[in-house]
Amino acid sequence: MKIDFAFVGLGLLSLILCTGCKKNTPFMNSGTIIGTDARMGVCNGGTYIKIDGHPNPNDTINGYYDIGTLPPSFQIDNATKFPVRVKLDWKIDPKCFGNYVDISRIEITF
Repeated sequence: MKIDFAFVGLGLLSLILCTGCKKNTPFMNSGTIIGTDARMGVCNGGTYIKIDGHPNPNDTINGYYDIGTLPPSFQIDNATKFPVRVKLDWKIDPKCFGNYVDISRIEITF
């Protein structure tokens, strides 16, 4: 009977350790959310972001992208103080000639 409890205890301990440890995958890039884009138009508006090492080839002066989509858990409101440094996973959204990026994962860095 003692052997059965030892195996059960070892199995529970292994299960707890495996489920409790999460591996953090690194983010693709870092960047800076610059502020809101107040321009009105089909391919304007939203929020500007500058991704480190990946300037927007369509905006040679600033290199900014507009944010197309963000994860629902990440909120930017009127009280946000810009610029905001972030780490992010992203891809270029083909709409509007690649001026927008879709962000799948984002985290503020301090």
